[in-house]
Amino acid sequence: MNEDEQYYAATKANFLESLNTAEDADGLGSEIGDIEVSSVLDVGCGIGQALYPLAVAVGASGVGIDVSEESLRIGQTIYLEKFPNARVLFVRSMAETLPFENESFDLLNCGLALPYMDNALAISEMARVMRPGGVLLLKIHHPRFYFGEIVRGLKGAGMSPIIHGSRVLAAGTVYHVFGRQPRFKPLHESYQTEWMLRRELPRHGLSIERPQKKTNAATPAFVIKKAV
Repeated sequence: MNEDEQYYAATKANFLESLNTAEDADGLGSEIGDIEVSSVLDVGCGIGQALYPLAVAVGASGVGIDVSEESLRIGQTIYLEKFPNARVLFVRSMAETLPFENESFDLLNCGLALPYMDNALAISEMARVMRPGGVLLLKIHHPRFYFGEIVRGLKGAGMSPIIHGSRVLAAGTVYHVFGRQPRFKPLHESYQTEWMLRRELPRHGLSIERPQKKTNAATPAFVIKKAV
């Protein structure tokens, strides 16, 4: 079993365990608040872990988008087997070009996927497909996460995490200082900060309402609202 197969096997096992125990590990369901949710979009959905607490558990329709065909295949299989009557759809798409009409969704989730995207385009597209008054649950990779990668490498994990962490820190710093995100390899991944979000979000009618209940310094998570 190669590294990708191991990852998918572990991810599937963890998701199935959470379904069996009805556990919402990230506490996403508690972040919905008092908004009426009938449609949910999970951006960078993986195998659809967030679609259960955010969509299926509250009787809403849910769409998951990802660029990984294997993730989408696994997610579709799990939902067909576990929740055959759930209104859940998986679509292969990039976040920068969402194939949906304006104001199509009440609730969006994007968990640790933004670092791999063109941030400005992805935020613009998420804002476009969110209805006024809608909510985005966003989780990001802070510089602390990548400093942790470097430390892990220095402690014996090898050069790979050191090189990766250094590249992302360089790319993210360019983005924060100059407002333009490098998108060429190997500098295509960037970190985010609350400061950067407060710069980018208002351009699209979005604002940070509060931190999510389950957040931390390395991977901060926010509840973001679209203006009415």
